[in-house]
Amino acid sequence: MPSESYSEPFPERISRKVRNEGTSTPTALERMELHGASRLTRCSSSSWNDTAAFWISKGRSKSLDRPPPGGPSGVFLVAKEKDGSTEDSFLLTIDKKSLRERIEDLEYIANCSKKSHLLNQHSNSNKLSVKHTDKESISIQKDIEDLYRSIERNVFGREKERKHICCLLRKGPNAEAASSSTSKCYSVVGIYGIAGSGKSTLAQYVCDYEEAEGNHFNLVMFIHVSKTCRLDDIFRDMLEQISRSRPSGTKGLKSLCKELKGNLKGRCFLLVLDDLWVHYGNQKEWHIFLDAINAGQRGSRILVTAQTKDAAAALGAQEQIPIPDLGEDHYLSLFMHHAIQAGSVGYDVEYERIGRRIVEKLHRSPMAAVTVAKRLQRNKSLDFWERTANLDVLNETMGALWWSYQQLGTDIRRCFEYCSTFPRGYMLKRDMLVHLWIAQGFVKTSGATEDMEALGNRYFDELLTFSFLQMHRTVIGTEQFTIHDLLHELMERVAGSDFFRIDVNNGLPKEIPAEVHHLFVETYDRAGIIERILDLANLRTLILEELDGSMSKMLTAPPFKHTGYNDLSNQVVFESMLMRLRKLRVLIIRVRGYHNKLSFLVPSCIDQLKHLRYFRFRSPNYVNLIIPSTFSKLYHMQILDAPDLRLSCAEDVADLIHLRHCYPSLNLPNIGRLTQLQTMPHFRVGKEPGYELKQLKYLNSLGGTLRISGLGTVGGKEEALEAQLPRKKRLNVLVLDFNEKIYGDHPDVEAEVLEGLCPPEHLVQLCIWWYCGSMYPSWMLNHQHSDAPKHLDKLELCECRGLVSIPQGSEFFVHLRLLRIVSCGWDSLPDNMEKGLRSLQKLVIRSCRNIELLPTLPPSLQEITLVDVGKLRTSCKERGHRNWLKIQHIPNKKLYE
Repeated sequence: MPSESYSEPFPERISRKVRNEGTSTPTALERMELHGASRLTRCSSSSWNDTAAFWISKGRSKSLDRPPPGGPSGVFLVAKEKDGSTEDSFLLTIDKKSLRERIEDLEYIANCSKKSHLLNQHSNSNKLSVKHTDKESISIQKDIEDLYRSIERNVFGREKERKHICCLLRKGPNAEAASSSTSKCYSVVGIYGIAGSGKSTLAQYVCDYEEAEGNHFNLVMFIHVSKTCRLDDIFRDMLEQISRSRPSGTKGLKSLCKELKGNLKGRCFLLVLDDLWVHYGNQKEWHIFLDAINAGQRGSRILVTAQTKDAAAALGAQEQIPIPDLGEDHYLSLFMHHAIQAGSVGYDVEYERIGRRIVEKLHRSPMAAVTVAKRLQRNKSLDFWERTANLDVLNETMGALWWSYQQLGTDIRRCFEYCSTFPRGYMLKRDMLVHLWIAQGFVKTSGATEDMEALGNRYFDELLTFSFLQMHRTVIGTEQFTIHDLLHELMERVAGSDFFRIDVNNGLPKEIPAEVHHLFVETYDRAGIIERILDLANLRTLILEELDGSMSKMLTAPPFKHTGYNDLSNQVVFESMLMRLRKLRVLIIRVRGYHNKLSFLVPSCIDQLKHLRYFRFRSPNYVNLIIPSTFSKLYHMQILDAPDLRLSCAEDVADLIHLRHCYPSLNLPNIGRLTQLQTMPHFRVGKEPGYELKQLKYLNSLGGTLRISGLGTVGGKEEALEAQLPRKKRLNVLVLDFNEKIYGDHPDVEAEVLEGLCPPEHLVQLCIWWYCGSMYPSWMLNHQHSDAPKHLDKLELCECRGLVSIPQGSEFFVHLRLLRIVSCGWDSLPDNMEKGLRSLQKLVIRSCRNIELLPTLPPSLQEITLVDVGKLRTSCKERGHRNWLKIQHIPNKKLYE
């Protein structure tokens, strides 16, 4: 359908009425249907806008500003966990306990009572159910994901185009000839076509072929550009794919440009620029880009995908290839591949017959085929397929996408709409999106026993399964996600005026809708923006991405002054913004383009944001964010994400009892009161009150990675047991750091402490640093120990001088796949490695210069890495030496100075 047919806006009056009347009750929907919404479909069922308005109003049946649950419901059940069951009584022993300890115990009891199934007997929600994941093996789940993504992508009907493009890329200037000062080392080939036509898939197909073939280009890079991509980000993406390491965010454009030229020099490369947009405002940047890549070897190529010919032409494309439609049979194969996997039960001619009717309506759009097919795969009923084939809405690509969108659950649709807050091509991350959805109240659990993060991840997986989100994975394993342009357009239309964006490409708007709830600001020009934001009293989300550091000048704290700016005036403006935007739930500030050491001061009036749940402050530099004591009044705060944080009154942060994720390594007293914490990367033990190891006692929701430092100050096993680490069943990685030893080494004491720090049974990786004891704890030795890890994947020993031999028959060691030994000062490795480490696949030895001879290594070993090991490295390279002979069965050997 032509884009102009959608120019008439949706009936916002209807959608707004639904939202404002508190549509969490069915009567609001009934009133909507009685007062005209249903008449839209009866009177003009062929109208896309009217039909969409009706369904959108139904989909938006829950208020966007639903208030948080109130206080206690009047029911209080004291409970405790014992052997996996819940008891409805609890005997609290209080003799010889301080008042603080009594309060902590009561808080823990109250928290347990909220999780009691007895408080949720009447819950009958029809939302997605969430199973407990505490006992699932994280390593197995990760393996499943990695294996699934490693399966070769299926490409249908593009072999002819792939051969043609590869031929164009290989012909031309002699790759062996040196570049002159006037010639270019590269030439440009363009692929153009409408959104969703398969340009990116074809370009990736070319990349995969050239990488596999491997004898023409010695460097292949695939970079997703999009409208909002910055030149420094493109340089970082290229350097990351070249060196497998992403450059620091503190590096400026000049430094990145110089580094890129050095890495490209003498190399014949193929660079894909996917989804390229070139406009008047970024012509200078593209001149800089072309100058940088001209450092490569002659014969290099750039392959551009774009929606128009102009984008590739701006880079000097000599060849332009329009993307052709897929052939009828190939298009059907693509559709059926996603609708019913080959070989599955029930795959017969009836499905293919109906499938042919459906694909006839989709006009050869690959995006429409994938989204519709994946929805059909979920429902294999022939009746459902027949009803779908009869839908007129599938006759247009956008209509097909809208139909797929309508099959999602109501809450999932709201989560998808929220993604329209971000510009097209914006790189999204799973955890960030899930936390934003939770902060906005879009993730509704059916009871206290359901975990909101688990349910939010189910929503995310649903969107990913049906291609509403697409994974964009960097070479270092970081997962980022994007939304296809066609789906982004659909998302903008169904989201209506609740969402608004100001970005550098579109310039400053004449006006911002007064009713906007979620605002994204990305601009080089601060003038006028803040003043306009002040009038948006209904804002729930404010994301400020400053590209030139102007926001930093507004937040800078004394004594850091900026010439030419009235810092006091700027501070007042920001304070006014916080005072007037009192409905904010999400505040994200990202400062870019500023390269001086700064301190940012958050105004004390931030306590006026009573509903704030998500606060994120990011900068490419090492920046001190100074938070006032009033921050502790934000009782609804769930996510605090500011890596370089200074607190005016640290002890008050412990009042944020709803805090779930704390990404900075805060050194807070009495952090044990934050019993809902799920993320806390670092806890430092100290002798001062409030920093004891027992602060971890009730933090049983902690997951991911936890580093406990300062263990050298712990007095013995009894103190260590108070941490109750076996209860932290969600932990993935645990680091036990015995540094900061106040009274020197005490091997026997440290052995007792390690004995009391038994990790949870599903731990994946354990690191022990600076441990001076000579004994392994019993939970490493005894396979009958009920709480100890049973299938530990990775073990790192750093500066552990006393641990040498590996216990025989220990289940703790027998499943290890990676062992890393760093700076241990050992004279030799354990003699029993062959039998004690039967599953070991990778061995890393770093900075252990006293080891001269290797024992017999496990036959399972696939990789050995030796770094700074002196004579050991030399002997392993000496043909015929005993060490050389012992590593010959290992396929991958890395020996470094």
